[in-house]
Amino acid sequence: GTSDRTARDIQRLFQKLKLVDVPVNVVNKPGGSGTVALNQLHSQPGDPYVLLLSTSTTLSNHLSGLSQLSYPDFTPLALLLADNYGVHVAGTSPIKSAPELLDRLKKDPESMTFGLASIGSSNHTSLIAALKKGGVDYRRVKIVSFAGGAKSTMALLGGHVDAINTGLSNMVEQLKAGKMRTLVISGPKRMGAPFDQVPTWKELGIDVSIMGWRGIMGAKGLTPAQIAFWDGVFRRLAQSEEWTSELAKNYWVNVYATAADTKRAMDTENAELKETLTELGMVRGAGQKK
Repeated sequence: GTSDRTARDIQRLFQKLKLVDVPVNVVNKPGGSGTVALNQLHSQPGDPYVLLLSTSTTLSNHLSGLSQLSYPDFTPLALLLADNYGVHVAGTSPIKSAPELLDRLKKDPESMTFGLASIGSSNHTSLIAALKKGGVDYRRVKIVSFAGGAKSTMALLGGHVDAINTGLSNMVEQLKAGKMRTLVISGPKRMGAPFDQVPTWKELGIDVSIMGWRGIMGAKGLTPAQIAFWDGVFRRLAQSEEWTSELAKNYWVNVYATAADTKRAMDTENAELKETLTELGMVRGAGQKK
C-alpha cells in the first residue's frame, strides 16, 4: 500500500542523505485503520525516536468513535505529500467513464459496490462528495472497507467489488496491463502518463477537489528542541532532489509544512471533516467528546 511505500521511501532517503545518524526501521502495525499504530505511539510519551506515518484516518477514526485518540494526543511534526484518489474499475467493466458511472448510480444507487481503504477517511469523503454533487443518493451506495489500498485492489481484481477509490500509485502497473481502468481523479489537475487522459471531477462539472495527505506525528510531550530537530530533518528531506523524484514517480504532490503549520492544518481539516461526517451521520462516541 501507499503508506508502506511512503515510509520506506523516507527510510531510504534518511539513510542515503544522512539526515539522521542512527539506523531507521519501518514497522507495519496493521489493524483498526491505524488505531493499533496510534495506540503504540501513545504508549511511548516523550520518545523522540518513534515516528508515525499519519493520514486523515487519524482524524476520522476519532470523530467516528473508532479511536479515543486524535492528533492533540500526539505531536504533529510535518506534512509531506498529497495524493490524488482515482475511481478505478476492472478492465472488463462495462463502465467506460465517470459520467456513465454517475448515470448508473443515479438510476440505482445500490447497483454497485465500492471498495475503500477506510470509512471516514479522505478517500471515502472525496468519493461521497463527488457522488453527492453528481446527483447520486449517496447514502444508499454500497461501500466496503478494507485494511489498506492493496487489499481493496485485490478485491477489485477478484471481482468482489465493482469499483475502488484509492491512490494512483497503486494502480500504475494494473492500468498498463489493462487489468484496471481509471475513470476520474479527485485532485485539481490532471497527472502525468499513464493518467494523462483521465479527467478530474472538476473537468466533468463536479465541484470537488480533495486529496489525501500523509504526514508525520511524534509522541506526545516532545520538547521544543526535539521538535526543532525533526523540523530540520523533514525540511531537508522535502527540499531534496531525491524526494522530488519520488513524488513525481508516485504521482504525489509536495505539501511540506513545519510542525507548527501541520498542527494548524490539522485544526482546520478536523473542523471540516467533522462537518462532513456529521452530515453522513458518522460522528459519534469519542468524536463528540472533544
